[in-house]
Amino acid sequence: MLRITTARTRKNLPAFKFTTIALALGGMLSAQAHGAEQSAAPGAAVIELGDTTVSAQALENPTGTLPGKVALRNASATKSNAAITETPQSVSVVTADDMNERKADTLADALSYTPGFTSQPSSFNRTADRFRMRGFDVESATGGSMRDGMRLQNNSYEGVQEPFGLERVEVVRGAASVLYGQLSPGGFVNGISKRPTETPLHELGLQYGNHDRKQLTGDFSGPLGDSDTLSYRLTLLQRDSNTSQDHINDDKLYIAPALTWRPNEDTSLTLLSFYQKSDTRFSAPLPYQMVKHVGNGPFTIGRHDFIGEPSYDDMNGEMSAIGYEFEHRFDEHTRISNKLRYYESDVKWKYLQATPASVAASASTGVLRRQYSDRRERSRALASDTNVESRWNIAGMEHTFLVGLDTYDASYDSHNFRGNAPSLDLSRYNYGQPVVVNKNPSQDRGSQLDTLQTGLYFQDQIRFDERWLLLLGGRRDWADQDQRAFRNGQKLKQDDQATTWRAGLVYQADNGLAPYVSYSESFFPVGVAEFTGQTFDPTKGKQYEMGIRYQPHDSNMLLSAAVYELTQENVVKADFNGNAQQIGEQRSRGLELEAKADVTPQLTLLASYAYTDARITKSANPSEKGQRSEDTPYHQAALWADYNFGLFGVPQLKVGAGARYKGTTQASGIDSQMPAYTLFDLRASYQLNKNWDVAINANNVTNKAYTYCEFAICRYGDEREVVTSVNFRW
Repeated sequence: MLRITTARTRKNLPAFKFTTIALALGGMLSAQAHGAEQSAAPGAAVIELGDTTVSAQALENPTGTLPGKVALRNASATKSNAAITETPQSVSVVTADDMNERKADTLADALSYTPGFTSQPSSFNRTADRFRMRGFDVESATGGSMRDGMRLQNNSYEGVQEPFGLERVEVVRGAASVLYGQLSPGGFVNGISKRPTETPLHELGLQYGNHDRKQLTGDFSGPLGDSDTLSYRLTLLQRDSNTSQDHINDDKLYIAPALTWRPNEDTSLTLLSFYQKSDTRFSAPLPYQMVKHVGNGPFTIGRHDFIGEPSYDDMNGEMSAIGYEFEHRFDEHTRISNKLRYYESDVKWKYLQATPASVAASASTGVLRRQYSDRRERSRALASDTNVESRWNIAGMEHTFLVGLDTYDASYDSHNFRGNAPSLDLSRYNYGQPVVVNKNPSQDRGSQLDTLQTGLYFQDQIRFDERWLLLLGGRRDWADQDQRAFRNGQKLKQDDQATTWRAGLVYQADNGLAPYVSYSESFFPVGVAEFTGQTFDPTKGKQYEMGIRYQPHDSNMLLSAAVYELTQENVVKADFNGNAQQIGEQRSRGLELEAKADVTPQLTLLASYAYTDARITKSANPSEKGQRSEDTPYHQAALWADYNFGLFGVPQLKVGAGARYKGTTQASGIDSQMPAYTLFDLRASYQLNKNWDVAINANNVTNKAYTYCEFAICRYGDEREVVTSVNFRW
């Protein structure tokens, strides 16, 4: 008898392929054995095959489909297919299965169980991917929102990445400019697009939830017709939904076609594209004096209350991209990779917000003075990245050398008008007042901003003495900014250059432990219009990190721990007289723990903890020294567990439960701290048959009331959300 077995690890080939092979080989061997018995002469020897185990290993593809929630490799930290245990920097990976099972509507939802990560509530996250990691802003405007290893947007409000269109999300924490150019010291978030699969995939999903949420999804992939070289993928999403806040909807259309041509095993060309249209309204920030349990005025604005005008407020955006990824391997030593993507967005955005100067009076009288913000923002960007990787054994050391050139050429056209609008009586919310917008060009606060970044980088991964891995890297960047103000035609120009370095050392022990130490740098140019008439050097980030990972052999388990010190220098701050000085410094120190493990065939655990001490250490304004970073708790923790009831005779039933704890935060401009809170999430699914399954998800199941505040403004936290879903696969 020939037996074929596989361990359930992400290194192995899919189990269904082995099942097919086993059945086919078993049938052939059975027929041959039966024939041999019939034709054997009396007394002839009969040979019986004993148990034989045949196994095959295939590396996890960090851009391909990955069943389950435990990723062991990544494509972001080194721009190569590298094991996380070989990477001397903190990396977290959220898989498509994890996002789909937790029904993540935004990137913030997808990353809510990731250590050292904070974000605003969904009322804001549906309009912008803006986060904080290790106490620093990470968003589109800082280069920290990427797609397939290249910067996507140029501005925060151009649109958000749709999680359903992603195969995984990879998070690299800390300074990381050596391979990617201008970045916040906090790191970056890289969404990996869904790509064509060689195995046919057909899936339809239907969701219904509170706030009259209705959503239809589709995911289709496989060979194109009878072709052996072409495969396709088509991902679709249509959502029609209200939200917990009055007069704010959350509608979206997402379409993502993709095509791969693979003429041979050494060459591939993949075309990736998406179109996204969103229809919502902006949730204006609230002055803390008028937020329940934060301010103390007699008049407050409730959790569901809308301070805009239903007939005026609107936020419609279109975002699209098309590009390709080409890769060719010349031989066992050398490969070349070339990526190119064109991106554009168009956002029409108008809303009413409280007039800052009148907040104190509004809290006493109940008459909220408002101002309008009427904006039209259009962007386009061309991103490219070409690199050559070469592998050589020199003097007994294995070198994986990478050299590359990337560019990001973007144009951002923003027209922004702001002025007084009719007041709102908070005792009766007297909507229906006309908003008259003055669009005189002299009142336009917007501008045309053209940016061009070009970077030349190298990296060498050196393995020696079988256990040691040394990582060295460097980069030279050229960053140009040209801006023309629409109000007065004033032109501003700034050209910056920067050199960044990186080094790391990893030791891989036989027992699966992998301690490491690393040093890395980042840079980010000061905005050309941030301080008119003055130019400054780019801000610089430096990070020292020491950590350890543990991945037992032949297991789906990865445990990680890291301590770090991260400093941003050359921060520009204005003193009491309004004079800008480049003497500011922000520093973050912390500890991060993360565990992702298939503990048993029935139980999967995801856990994280972060201690973060992030604050201003130097400033031109002495009163800021020692101030904590916005929305950065000292303590943060999360735990999620999935359990399959196969041991109880009900393998079709799977239940998941999670808890997210966020410690106290200190918003500048508010004397009191924001209190700590814990949110609980639940999920249950049942597999009806091989084609159908149903599920129910509930986030913040206890409907915990909490508030997010920063810079003296606040938003109410997410209320309980319940979603039921039905999926059909064939």
